[in-house]
Amino acid sequence: MISDGDIIIRLLVAAVLGGIIGFEREYENQPAGLRTNLILVMGAALAMILSIQISQQFIAFDIKGDPARLAAQVISGIGFLGAGAILHSGVNIRGLTTAASMWTMAVVGLAVGAGHFVAAASVTLVVFIALSIVNRVEDKLIRPLQVIPVVLWMRSEENSLSNIRDVFHKAGLRMDKFAYQLELDSQEIKVQLVYHSRDDALIESVQKELAKISGLKKIKIGWSLSH
Repeated sequence: MISDGDIIIRLLVAAVLGGIIGFEREYENQPAGLRTNLILVMGAALAMILSIQISQQFIAFDIKGDPARLAAQVISGIGFLGAGAILHSGVNIRGLTTAASMWTMAVVGLAVGAGHFVAAASVTLVVFIALSIVNRVEDKLIRPLQVIPVVLWMRSEENSLSNIRDVFHKAGLRMDKFAYQLELDSQEIKVQLVYHSRDDALIESVQKELAKISGLKKIKIGWSLSH
């Protein structure tokens, strides 16, 4: 059986480790912040402690328990919290890293509850480095991929659609989606397209070239607020 003093120590260690990652998530203004991670890791640690205690509590009655049973439920149940941290913004998905860190920190809590302090602290350190330092290195070395939707309203003229495609062909970019609608009465075309690039200068250049297309009446670039 785990002594009361040891239980308190394990819960405090869990709170500290959860607080470290929680502070980083809070600082980055992510969905799961300080309180969420602190409570999550402590709860996982307590589940592991209870699992161990219960499995040993009934040994005298010749009843064998599985100390990993509650731990398994924590690992599967954390998926519900992780799903709540994932947000959709247009075609982009945010929160996957936060969800992954929550799952990992739940396992850290289980490790602390089982008394594996070194392993738990080591993983917490690596997670903190991955969330903070590696994230900044990625921003400097790898430009984020930007997915850009464009809507064009224009008069139907000869080569109208070809002119649009020429802009992307000259820029060396491929359109991910392309659709258009022709109003027969007014002979106006509404063109909807989506393209992507990592080069900010190239994105700006394409947008300027699109604005120069003959017969263009209105242009909209980017996702609407409803996305």
